[in-house]
Amino acid sequence: MRFLSSIRLIPVRLKAQYKKKQFLQNATCGQNLSVSSAAGCDSFDRQSIVIGDGCEIGAYLSAKCGARISIGNRTTIRSGLIGAAVSIVIGNDVIISNNVHIYDNNNHPTDPEQRLEMTQSGSFYGPLWAWGKSSRAPVVIEDNVWIGERSTILKGVTIGRGSIIGCDSVVTKSIPPYSVACGNPAKVVKCLK
Repeated sequence: MRFLSSIRLIPVRLKAQYKKKQFLQNATCGQNLSVSSAAGCDSFDRQSIVIGDGCEIGAYLSAKCGARISIGNRTTIRSGLIGAAVSIVIGNDVIISNNVHIYDNNNHPTDPEQRLEMTQSGSFYGPLWAWGKSSRAPVVIEDNVWIGERSTILKGVTIGRGSIIGCDSVVTKSIPPYSVACGNPAKVVKCLK
């Protein structure tokens, strides 16, 4: 039985090794980077995604339209999507749980005519679909923040140092340092200091 379970792990390990190579080619990575088999990395150059030392990445990181994603040291991002069209900065010692999405943009324009033009263009991947056509604003997640599972962080938000975002929260406005925030939209429910 032990032999059979180790056979199933080999493809996952190989896939994780492949994903780590992808990160090393598409991002600037610090020492001791751990990448899961579900992770991904897409950027226009290696300088657009910068990952610090001792990080664990299980999410898909996408920097488009000249954007930058910066991740500090000793940060774990379990799974989800980090999508930047301008700038997403994640500090040191941050815990980002499973299925968390962080966007500095709306992905698509809010104008109905522009969206109609996109869908009628004949391609779902052309220049009309670029995130640069949507509303955008930088996201900052300061040091020692914990973001709970299935949360979404939206454009223009800063989450202050030492804060906690509860599971299933949608953060639409900035959260002060050392706060606990939860809900949709997320609201501060407790101060930690």
